[in-house]
Amino acid sequence: MEMVHPRARSQFPLKATEGSQMSSEKKGCNLGVSFGEESSLYSFPNDHPLNNKRTELFASSLKKIAHSPRKVSITEPLASKEQDLLLFHAQEYVDFVKASSKLGSGYLDYGDTPSFKGVYEASLFPVGSTLEGFRMIVDGKFDHFFNPVGGLHHARRDRAGGFCVFNDAAVVIEKAFKDLDLKKIAYVDIDAHHGDGVFYGFELDKRVIIGDIHEDGRYLYPGTGYSHETGRGDAIGTKLNIALAPSSGDDEFIEAFNLVETFIRNHKPEFIFLQCGADGLDGDPITHLRYSSRAHSYATERLHALSHEVCNGRILAMGGGGYNPKNVEAAWIAVTKELSPA
Repeated sequence: MEMVHPRARSQFPLKATEGSQMSSEKKGCNLGVSFGEESSLYSFPNDHPLNNKRTELFASSLKKIAHSPRKVSITEPLASKEQDLLLFHAQEYVDFVKASSKLGSGYLDYGDTPSFKGVYEASLFPVGSTLEGFRMIVDGKFDHFFNPVGGLHHARRDRAGGFCVFNDAAVVIEKAFKDLDLKKIAYVDIDAHHGDGVFYGFELDKRVIIGDIHEDGRYLYPGTGYSHETGRGDAIGTKLNIALAPSSGDDEFIEAFNLVETFIRNHKPEFIFLQCGADGLDGDPITHLRYSSRAHSYATERLHALSHEVCNGRILAMGGGGYNPKNVEAAWIAVTKELSPA
């Protein structure tokens, strides 16, 4: 039977209220977080692991933080335009997604990423919200920004993959180079899965400095991200892959992250993007790592400090994976708190 994707509604619809809005004047480390009803639209049907239920606990806790003394503002999700997608994706692929979205059946890849009616429109919000966060940082509205439903790092220029239709991280990297006179951008990825869409999308680009910590690809999709992969051509030495063995926990993560931090600092990027997938926490139904939310606190705190050291505090975080709702809540609330210190 053909599935018709409903216009999903979060159990915890979050609106930007007077209590959570910040003025356009920068006041210390103020953080914008994109979350609202449209955040629920990027949700695959039939009990697929990536569905809107995984973020409900996080949404409830985020709402509480937005009414606390922390400088956190919730912003409405924003859909991207087709021309934004074309900064990274091929026109033929965008057209394929649009056609599949009308049909509403089948898969967008080889079996991980199902189509549904409205998948194209739903997929515009992760990209648009990440781009809006970038714009607000550049315009001085916020010091930092977090798009929890972004970080869709498996989508390639010409195809979907690993639950990811359009790659908002890659799109915003292209946007940053297009709009700003930047020489180097850092992309740090701590999702349990290797960020192959970003890595291979910029493998030849020496301007994109990548540090990626993930579970060993011999045991987990997408089977990439080995230590010898450091970039190609002029970009050799601008990428760092650290693959951790299954059952690795906080100690192994922190040891690896210290290497990433040093690597990023040495390259002195002018903007930092963080993909902070929560699927590395112990108890995730898909992966085999055993972090606690301490890993996300540590990584975010260190990158937050580094951003103020090397790039005027310009750091934008994106959510990524995570299929245990309690883990998603713990990891992403840790990220939110570290980017908005009390």
